[in-house]
Amino acid sequence: MKNAYGEFSRYYDMLGWDLFARDSAVRLKSFFKLRGERPKTILDLACGTGELEKSLRASGIIFTGVDSSPGMIRVAKSKVAGTKFLVGDAATVKLEERFDMVLLLFDSANHMPSLSHLVQVFKNAYRHLYPDGYFIFDFLTGQGLEEWEQINIRRTKKYTLFWYGHYYPEKMLADIFIEAFIKDTRPGKNLYKRVFQKIVEKTYPGSDIIDGLMKSGFKRLMASPYNPDEKIEDASRIWFVCRR
Repeated sequence: MKNAYGEFSRYYDMLGWDLFARDSAVRLKSFFKLRGERPKTILDLACGTGELEKSLRASGIIFTGVDSSPGMIRVAKSKVAGTKFLVGDAATVKLEERFDMVLLLFDSANHMPSLSHLVQVFKNAYRHLYPDGYFIFDFLTGQGLEEWEQINIRRTKKYTLFWYGHYYPEKMLADIFIEAFIKDTRPGKNLYKRVFQKIVEKTYPGSDIIDGLMKSGFKRLMASPYNPDEKIEDASRIWFVCRR
């Protein structure tokens, strides 16, 4: 299972996939306020196009972003000058520093090809944290992946976007397809560029996630539904806050 965001990374923000990062920035600001302080440094694993870094730029937090997609990193560097962005695997990247907080957001945990790979990401997050540092991530449940079982269409003056998928409950896996037709905005042109991206996402029982976190060294865990209107046992997305 591989999710190589190639050409799609160039259009990721324009097609609206940056909205979750901005929503996460608001959620994190609330978390900082609740704690009474904000972290000085954050390692953002699977940072994508750097939209979270852009959204929190005024906070003074020093970010390091890591993503396995060179295309995503190119976009991130162009958006947030002066921030360190690196191409690397969230499970194996090794930095010669520790951080106050490590993040893994927007289904990134579901992108991992196996539970063992995901646990390696947990262990890597733990290694890069200062004592008492926080590891925060979100995770789609089976209910969340099942929500891809529909065809969605969005039309704007710049593009037409389709996204749809299929969830295999016996495999706890979803195939997700994103197809966009981008309008050529050059004068006199009436052409569209087709961009296609397939994504594979996996989910696991909550007990396996908690067991993997504890085996990675985390002993203080909190899980809550991302949508406060949902009960955690029926939630489509879970928000985990783990402390080293």
